[in-house]
Amino acid sequence: MCTLLTDRVVIRTITSDDEVRGLTTFNKRLHVLRNASNNQVDVYKPNSQNNSPGCSRNLSVPGDNLWDIASSTKDQCTFVSDHVRREVYNVAIADDVNTTTFFSEPRGLSIMGNGNVLVTCRSPSALVKLDWNGDKVDTVSLDETIQQPWHAVQLSTGDFAVCHGGGPNKLHRVCIVDESGYIIRSFGSGCGSDKLQLNVPCHLAVDKNDFVFVADCLNERVTLLTPTLNFVCHVINAMDSRPQRLCLNRGNKRLYVGQRNGDVLILQL
Repeated sequence: MCTLLTDRVVIRTITSDDEVRGLTTFNKRLHVLRNASNNQVDVYKPNSQNNSPGCSRNLSVPGDNLWDIASSTKDQCTFVSDHVRREVYNVAIADDVNTTTFFSEPRGLSIMGNGNVLVTCRSPSALVKLDWNGDKVDTVSLDETIQQPWHAVQLSTGDFAVCHGGGPNKLHRVCIVDESGYIIRSFGSGCGSDKLQLNVPCHLAVDKNDFVFVADCLNERVTLLTPTLNFVCHVINAMDSRPQRLCLNRGNKRLYVGQRNGDVLILQL
């Protein structure tokens, strides 16, 4: 797989001065949640060479500390998390908003195979499943060694890949857990910059074969792992800003990488 990945893999860069807080593809458009006033979402056409968004819309949600975004084309809804208010907002096309309140901090969001929303929470560490209406369906309590989880995605097996870690004395890993939160296997250990180490792995994307892309934030690189969490390669290394969010369009095999400096890199896999 990595033999196709060269420096020419970055086919386009979308530039902005506003930090990327979330990426999602919705109705054949790339939606970028930015750390800007009025909860701004920039919308880009898929093949446009213009770095300017096709339009910008302000999400009508009450939160000011939005963390991540995910969308369900099936239900025509966008979900946004606010880790300070401890809420997840379900924003319909007509801007009707349903709010789900959490006891713990909601961080990363992803869409499961059945269309439900997977919310990665901390304090305590758990994965919470929401249906399209924002109602809680189930909660998976994570193994006690999974501290400061950032994001999780469901694999084709039904298990979950979870990334976690923060601080010099903590584990920084990607783990595969089952429906009970038990760790089946893991990649990483203490934080570091060696090939087999991670330093704040903060976001994930998974392809149709369960290969896992990892935004290795403080190492400023994107790492690729096999379905059994063996190291494949660094898809992109020595970035000029921290990668914070990933979004994979399986249809056109494009990986979108949102950076702290506001840029979005588009990689052709």
